[in-house]
Amino acid sequence: MSKKFIAGLIAPDVLQNAISIKKCGILEIRYDLFENMDDWPNLLQKVSELNPKALKLGTIRLEKDGGKWKNSRASERICLFDKSLDWIDLERGMLTEKTDHKIICSWHLFDRVPNANELSEFAEECLKLRVQGCKVAAMAHSKNDVEPLYDFARKYGEKFELFAAFAMGEQGKESRIRSLKEGANLTYASIGNALAPGQLSVEEINYQTNGS
Repeated sequence: MSKKFIAGLIAPDVLQNAISIKKCGILEIRYDLFENMDDWPNLLQKVSELNPKALKLGTIRLEKDGGKWKNSRASERICLFDKSLDWIDLERGMLTEKTDHKIICSWHLFDRVPNANELSEFAEECLKLRVQGCKVAAMAHSKNDVEPLYDFARKYGEKFELFAAFAMGEQGKESRIRSLKEGANLTYASIGNALAPGQLSVEEINYQTNGS
């Protein structure tokens, strides 16, 4: 797992920010943030034109996990994803039907960081489902809270094609970069306004990881 990826988040306000978009190895199209669904069919083409080399990840995030898509409509999402996407993101417990896309199974906790046993249980669940990606984003209240995520990355990072394990909030900022040194190969960054607590910009992560 030598290559590291910064996933830039595509929301309506960032489509004109071509410079930052070109710095991302992965572009996550947050379809749920585009209120007019008539715009959805053209989003992938627009993003691809701005950065043809980046992998394209589609996400329709549920409200319970910090998104705008109603929880009651969770089952509708699979058929809405563009078939040409490289990856899609589905929250834990939401993989209910077959898809030809590569999948990142994500787990978001907005109140705490899971303990080691909980994290291992989640990773084993992902392996059993045979998904190709695993992501944990959890809220840290102190810098010590983050340590289980680093142990998790060292233990399971190489078992997945894409793997992210970082903390949200002010106390989790460092983990968005350090996790890449501990076994993860994927972190998330903002192109415009931060979409999650403690999220760093593409420029900040690029500077701290590559010095540019």
